[in-house]
Amino acid sequence: MHDAGLDRPRPVLRVALAWSPALAYMALIWWLSSIPIELPLPSIPWRDKVAHVIEYGILGILVARAVRGTWPTLGSARALLLAVAITAGWGYLDEVHQAFVPGRDANAFDLLADVIGALLGTALYGAGRWLLARRRRAAQ
Repeated sequence: MHDAGLDRPRPVLRVALAWSPALAYMALIWWLSSIPIELPLPSIPWRDKVAHVIEYGILGILVARAVRGTWPTLGSARALLLAVAITAGWGYLDEVHQAFVPGRDANAFDLLADVIGALLGTALYGAGRWLLARRRRAAQ
């Protein structure tokens, strides 16, 4: 029995609407990473790591939404794992990209913060969907 859920075609408009916010946010991350100097952040400990967690947490939510919108029959756990993989992959590509930007560098701890953000964002998205489904069931 082959039920991956990934091979079913989706209407183009539905897929475009699902992915537009995530792709726009990915482009914003890429653009910000292209700036030769780091953006000034308030003087708090681990501030750039916290910024990475938040940045990739938001991306994780957007990618999880896009994955669920593209493959609605894909199981929840598989959809969230795919969203984490895509988000973390973008974090990896972004770190490689920064290695070629003057004044920036690729940093394994930044990538770790990106992955943590991806995990937290997708978990938050999954928890939100679970709570909404639970409320709907209780209202019926």
